[in-house]
Amino acid sequence: MAKISVNEAAKRFAVSRPTLQKHLKSGKISGEKMVGKGWQIDTAELTRAYQARGAALHDNVTTPLASVSNGLVDGLKAENERLRADLAVAEALADERAKRLDQILPLLTDQRTKRRRWWLF
Repeated sequence: MAKISVNEAAKRFAVSRPTLQKHLKSGKISGEKMVGKGWQIDTAELTRAYQARGAALHDNVTTPLASVSNGLVDGLKAENERLRADLAVAEALADERAKRLDQILPLLTDQRTKRRRWWLF
């Protein structure tokens, strides 16, 4: 199997670097001390001693997230439909008001063009 550094092992297996170094020195896990590179640990050895970070996240988080995301999607779809209905009502109201303005505008312009004289004869 592949061998990885202590830093990489800490990232992959959710274990701190000091804990890994302590377990290497105490013999809980085995690894090779490379000159100039530090400890190299076999991934099979790490899998035996620790749970992989991806597996821990998958088991504990994805199931609740799936149910939460499904609920959010359903809620967002309902909200979207409600907003579409509100938009249709607002557009109908705007069209009605535009028609009323089109009817009123000629009446206003006719009254302005007819000037009233202030004298009566």
